[in-house]
Parts: sequence; structure tokens; C-alpha cells
Amino acid sequence: MSNFQNEFSWSPSRHRMFDSCKRQYYFNYYGSWGGWDKDADAQTQLLYRLKKITTVPQLVGTVVHDAISNALNALKLGRDILPFAVETYAQNLFRQHLQESAEHLWRYSASRYTNLFEHYYNEPFTETDQNKSANHISTSLNAFFASKAYATLQSARPEDYLTIEDLTDFTLANTKIWVVLDVAIRRDKSVYIFDWKTGRERQADRHQLAVYALYATSQWGVALSDLQLQDIYLQTNTERTLHLSPDDLDQTRIFVTESVQKMRALLDDPEQNTASQDTFPMTTNTHLCTTCPFKAVCYPDDRPARQSTPQPDTEQDPVQLSLF
Repeated sequence: MSNFQNEFSWSPSRHRMFDSCKRQYYFNYYGSWGGWDKDADAQTQLLYRLKKITTVPQLVGTVVHDAISNALNALKLGRDILPFAVETYAQNLFRQHLQESAEHLWRYSASRYTNLFEHYYNEPFTETDQNKSANHISTSLNAFFASKAYATLQSARPEDYLTIEDLTDFTLANTKIWVVLDVAIRRDKSVYIFDWKTGRERQADRHQLAVYALYATSQWGVALSDLQLQDIYLQTNTERTLHLSPDDLDQTRIFVTESVQKMRALLDDPEQNTASQDTFPMTTNTHLCTTCPFKAVCYPDDRPARQSTPQPDTEQDPVQLSLF
């Protein structure tokens, strides 16, 4: 067994999973740990394989982000960007991932090859569904190239770029906080952070931008008044600018700190970051279970009953930012 240490950290996505279902959170961050090792026990290997499952909508988002990231890295180098070439790349990548999953290549490497939820659980995914997903990619990329954000990025110099999809971190509440900003540039005193969204608008998106603001002010030394934060919803051509006050930033620190405290409170040993499954209960909102990658473990003999009416989002954030 490899001797990598499972260190505790925090991210906006980790918070969302913790709030949604404690059991899924345990499987994802603890039960699956070490499952990549051929010497791990069968349950751990299974949980690791399930952790790597992605849905088609998630894959669409990944492909769009990948294509945009590649385009921006080329733009940063001064290369001409051809939208049709970017879309061709994205559509080819989408088909490649579909083929990998359909051929079950994930059996050889769960981390290297795509394993789609729809294939693994034999969910309906027709040619019509595939075409809709391909159109979703096309619509998203067209919206990106038509956006004001892209026009701003086109006029940026190479040295203006601060990050393009880099995994990075900062420290808050004695905890490593992970962030991945889609793109950020500095223009004179101002810093612009743009985040692309291929799905619907959520309250959590604004919380995520607020965490990015914590990162930008602490790591880049930018004044909050000089920070421009924007979510761009590509399916609806909607741009949402987030304006934060110093009090909002303080509330965001509280939001992260309280989330960290709740996560640590369920650990067997916070110093060693060890946990037991029984401490992390399953959600009572079984509608969430129908699309959970771990449902084969929670419901080995049957699928969870799909509720006739989906329950509302149960995420209860410690604070509501005042301008949201």
C-alpha cells in the first residue's frame, strides 16, 4: 500500500458534498482513500472506482472548461484562436470520453479513463441524448466567444494573466483551502476573475466567488474594491457580477471556518484525519441517491426509490452573504 497521507483540506466542492450527504462525503474523502493500490481491500478499491464516476452533464462541463482553458493558454501566447477549431477539439474530446466509458476502459485504470454514471448504472442514454449534450457544448462555446469576458481577455497582455485553471491553495483556519480559478487577469490596479458555468445558477456559485475573493486578496494583495468577480452562465448568456463589502469578506471567512469545524467534528482523530463510516449518516433526501455514484454501496440489492417530487436543495450555509 502506498504511504500517501490523507491530509485534511477544504474546498467549495468539498463543502457542498458534506452538506448534501455525509455518507457520500465519507466515501469520497475517506473510504476510497488508497483504493488506487492493487493491494487495497476490495471495498476500498470499489469505493475508489465509484468515486471516479462522472455524469454526462458533468462531462460536458469538464469538456467545455478544458476547451476554454486550452484556448486561453493559446491566447496568452499570442496565437490566433479559431472558434470552430476549439469546438472541433471539444466535440472530439467528448466523443473520446464517451467511447472510453462505453468500452469500460476504466477497468484498466479508474483514474485515467472515463467511467460514466449512465453506462455504469445502465441508465438511459440515447443517441438523442448524446446529440443534446453535443449541442450543449456547442452552445456553451459560442456563448463564451460572444461574451464580454472573452473580449476583455483578448485585449490582455501575456503578463496580465495570473492564472488559468491552476489548482492552488491558501491557508485559513489552519487549513489548506483549495481553489481553481477558471481565469484571472490583472489590469492596472484591478483584478478580474471570470468563472464559466455550464449549468443553472446556484447560491453556491456566489459563495465560491467569495472564496476566490479571499484567495485573491490574501495571495495577490489586491484591494477588495479593485476586485471584479463574475460568473458567466454559458447556456443562458447571463453574466452575474458579485460585489463584496469588507463585511461580506469577513462573513465568508466565518462560512469557511464553520464548515471546517463541522467537518473536523465528525473525525475520529482530527490530527490524524481518520474517520469511521458510522459517524457519517446517509442523507434522508433519497432523490439525491438516484444520481449518486456510490448508490451501489448504499443500495446493493436495489435502487433507491425516486421521489415523485424532488426535494428542494437542502444546503444550509452557515451564513448568507449580505449582498446575495
